[in-house]
Amino acid sequence: MPDDPAVTIHELAAELSRSAEALLGSRTAMSFARYRVLRALRQEGTSTQHALAVRLGIGDAAVSRMLPGLIEQGWCAVTDDPGHGRRRRVELTAAGHTVEADGAALLTEAFHGAAADAGIDVEPFLAAAAALTERIRTSLPASADRSTS
Repeated sequence: MPDDPAVTIHELAAELSRSAEALLGSRTAMSFARYRVLRALRQEGTSTQHALAVRLGIGDAAVSRMLPGLIEQGWCAVTDDPGHGRRRRVELTAAGHTVEADGAALLTEAFHGAAADAGIDVEPFLAAAAALTERIRTSLPASADRSTS
């Protein structure tokens, strides 16, 4: 048993991120960070930039820096929120939905393959990871800032 489970889990997450970056970059010309934005938009629907940043656990500025490239690719659209002068709404386009779905399929296949090679039953592993993530997320103090990484 590892002496520091937080480090072990962090190392797994770091390797998953590196692998996802390499796979997505070689097959879709999309970074993992951009994929995460598209995935969040698919899951949550139209969002404000700030809500998207909070959902991803990154700063508002990071989302602002990513959006021009996503818009240029035609993967999302940004409009002013008519109900709030300073708020912008981000929406997934049909092209964004397609590239996100392709990325999701690629990453899912790779993860399932790696898990099978390691002798890990994927469904119980993912259920346990989701339960632990939610427990840790909800146990943080209400004032904890989740918008930084």
